[in-house]
This record gives sequence, C-alpha cells and structure tokens, in this order.
Amino acid sequence: MSASRPEATSEYSRASGARRGSGGVAETASRPLAIAVLAGGLAGAILLLVAEFMPLLQVHSSLHHAPIATLSTGSHDSYALLPIALLTAFFSFVVWRTRSRLGLLATGVLGLVAVLIALIGDLPDAQATGLVGSAASHFAIATSSPAVGFYLETLGAVLLIITSVGGLLLLPAPAPAARPSRPLRSAPTVGD
Repeated sequence: MSASRPEATSEYSRASGARRGSGGVAETASRPLAIAVLAGGLAGAILLLVAEFMPLLQVHSSLHHAPIATLSTGSHDSYALLPIALLTAFFSFVVWRTRSRLGLLATGVLGLVAVLIALIGDLPDAQATGLVGSAASHFAIATSSPAVGFYLETLGAVLLIITSVGGLLLLPAPAPAARPSRPLRSAPTVGD
C-alpha cells in the first residue's frame, strides 16, 4: 500500500493569502482610517496655507481705539509654513496610498515644527508690549494681540500632530511585499 505524501501549497503554508490583493480583510478595514488620515493631513495643510495670508497680530495703542498696525503671518515667519503645508499634503497622500508609517511620522514631525514656529516664533511677538511715538509727539503704550492667523496656524499644527499620532496608533502596518513563490521540491527517493 503506497500513498503519496500530500504537499502544501505555498499560499496555505504561509497563511498570508488573506492579506494579499486588493480585497483583503485588513485592507478593507483600514480604508476608512486611511481616508481619515488623508482628510486630517489635508485639513491641517490647508489651515497652514490659509494662516500665512491672514493677520498674525494687531497692535493697539492707548491713544487710539482702532488697531494702529497689523502684521500678516507670512511676512512675520518668512512664509515658512508654505513648504510645511505642501510637504504635509504630499505625505498625507503617500500615507493614504501606501499606509506608510514613515509618512505618518513625517507628518507628525512637520506638525511639531509648525507648533514650534507658532509658540516660539510668533506668540512672543503677538503678546508684546512697548512704547510707540516719537520725541516730537507723545509716547503711548502699545500692546499687540494675536489675530486669526495665529489661531489658524496653531490649529493646523495641532491637527497634524493628532492625525499623525492617531494614524500611528490605529492604522495597521502595511502588508509585506509578496515574495514570488517557489515550487516545493520533492525529497529524493532511495532509488534515484
């Protein structure tokens, strides 16, 4: 009585058939999360872009009721948020297409850089106090206050960090690249 040995096919022996292809269970479950990461990254990038063209701070004087000066965000930070916003949009698209953990990390780092620009570069000037006037006229106390551009850049940066952390925690790791399967060799028999 001779029975041939059953041979396992490469698909069953590796147990990765469910992750391969475009209709796998893991990919179907992660699609809404990837869309949320894309939406969060693009929303943060748009907020940073819009903030660059909005007023960052307004200077008020004790002698005038209306603001005496307004400074835009872009002119204050030399339009540093523009490349950050463009890179963030690019990395958000990469994460959406490939589920790249490195792209999520890059989005978070760019969000952190934008927060540092807002808090270290812009906030001290947006809360400054000093004297305005000249020796020929009267001096007055002037104070600056944050305007809409400061709040938009801060909101955009925080949104990028939340998107990055949420994506790193919730998105499954990308499926490993499928290796080409090799046919299994049968063991040599005694008579060969």
